[in-house]
Amino acid sequence: MVDTNVFYNFLFETELTEKATRIFELEEPLFTSFTVINETLYVISRKIAERKFGIRSYRRFREFVSSNGYEHFLEELTKFFNLLDDLGITVLRDYQNTSEVWELMKNYNLLPNDALIAATCKHYGIKKIATFDGDFKRVNFLDVVEV
Repeated sequence: MVDTNVFYNFLFETELTEKATRIFELEEPLFTSFTVINETLYVISRKIAERKFGIRSYRRFREFVSSNGYEHFLEELTKFFNLLDDLGITVLRDYQNTSEVWELMKNYNLLPNDALIAATCKHYGIKKIATFDGDFKRVNFLDVVEV
């Protein structure tokens, strides 16, 4: 399972870009989820809004998108969708069992989206997650990919 922060660090030059690149070079099938797609589209758009227009607040970002749409973000968002296609990353439907997500939140001290990602991994039998989020190290049924 590829997490949001791996996509982000691959698409934007950071200190983790090299590690993100190595993850995409692994000879293993790659999966992600609709939650990760949602988070990634959001963080890409927010990052571009900040870089190009100095927009930092959620409210200003919402107003900008309401007025202008996604035209100013199309290049970066298209790169993301092309990455999914080029690498043959399978996008899985989220496993939306509220009681299981709630249990994962409580048992592993996870934020809701991270618990949803973990539940999705468990449901599909995915045992490895590519992430730079240390919170997943607490999840006993997932191994964090080290590159």
